[in-house]
Amino acid sequence: MTWRDTLARSARTLRQAKVRTLLTAAALAVGGFTLTATLAAANGAKDYGNKLVNTNFDPSSLIVTKSQNTFGRGGSNKPQPYSSSYTSVGRNSLVKELSSSDLKRLAKFPGVSSVFEDYQTSILYVTAQNGAKYTGSTQAYDPNISHQLVGGYVNGQLKTGEVVLPQDYLSLLNLGTAKSAIGKTVTVQVRQTLGGQETLQFKIAGIIAAPSTLINPGNVNTTLLLNPTDAQNIYNFVNYGTINYDRFLSATVRVTDGTNQSKLLKVQNEIKSAGYGAESAKDFEATITQIVNVLQIIILVFGLIALIASFFGVVNTQYISVLERTREIGLMKALGMSSRVVSRLFIIEAAWIGVIGALIGSLTAIIAGLLLNPWISQQIDFGSNRLLVFHPSQVIALIIFLTLVATIAGLLPARKASKLDPIEALRTE
Repeated sequence: MTWRDTLARSARTLRQAKVRTLLTAAALAVGGFTLTATLAAANGAKDYGNKLVNTNFDPSSLIVTKSQNTFGRGGSNKPQPYSSSYTSVGRNSLVKELSSSDLKRLAKFPGVSSVFEDYQTSILYVTAQNGAKYTGSTQAYDPNISHQLVGGYVNGQLKTGEVVLPQDYLSLLNLGTAKSAIGKTVTVQVRQTLGGQETLQFKIAGIIAAPSTLINPGNVNTTLLLNPTDAQNIYNFVNYGTINYDRFLSATVRVTDGTNQSKLLKVQNEIKSAGYGAESAKDFEATITQIVNVLQIIILVFGLIALIASFFGVVNTQYISVLERTREIGLMKALGMSSRVVSRLFIIEAAWIGVIGALIGSLTAIIAGLLLNPWISQQIDFGSNRLLVFHPSQVIALIIFLTLVATIAGLLPARKASKLDPIEALRTE
């Protein structure tokens, strides 16, 4: 019997037992659905993480802190040896701050083109023409970051007295649309830590898109972006006379030809060797990917459990099929069919079950994902991003994998069928 005849015969046999075939395939489909959806969710999360990093970090720069333990742990809440560089962040948490001397030292490292201080400062409130007051913060505008502007246009650096305003403030301050708000003035009230206040006015040069609230780096939807000089003046005014004056939690160190990863890594290692913390966009991206991978593995475990259950389902179905068709197997052998061909027949039947189950599971996941993606994005405030992203290569690989699993499950029943003695099989009632 040729391969073509074997394929046709096995398909015909499965059609004669439609219900049993579909039920067995459904067990595989559950695992296929779970694995397909999990891979798609991981793809979506990774794509979003990449987009998040690319739009909030300059790929040619490093975020540098005073201490290497700042990243990922937020400082220490245990007793520490006293250092004048410590500052309090949150309740009972201390981190070291960079000083002017640290910035000068960083600027002297080979390969460093510039050092950009972090001037993020909390303001008392921001207001506009309707008089409503809302809290926020200010930070220096970095032209090297891909800001998503929905109104206005900024060519290079902001001018002094200009501001890029987060989109969320438009309706709150009665500024109209992103287009009509350009050129209008907002008032910023700043309160000095020691008690003084200052009123500043800025002209709106751009409106930055509201990010997803699922992951909101640095509270960018409440941060007013200013010219570095304006941001520095506010920072110095607020912290004048305090321990935080002229000190910074972090600084952006731009590397010459930093898009070349080998050059960026070389400068990063030298800065770390000097005792500083230094993270690149790739490092932040790797951190997000690591979190996604851990969650993915947890969900994949449940999918694999369903797959193991379906594996034994295929074994059971094929064993029953062998028992029911004992006389048929004996007749085929008596007519000259070899044990090898008999075995191949049952293995192909198992493979067919795998293909059917894999297709049902994967296609159901894809259809459900495409239909639910907009709703999911709306529920988790994912913006225009999609959580479930299906890669054809992954789906095809998964179908092949599930088919292989079913094929392996059919090996034992196929072996039993091939070992049947034709005379004894024909005697079976």
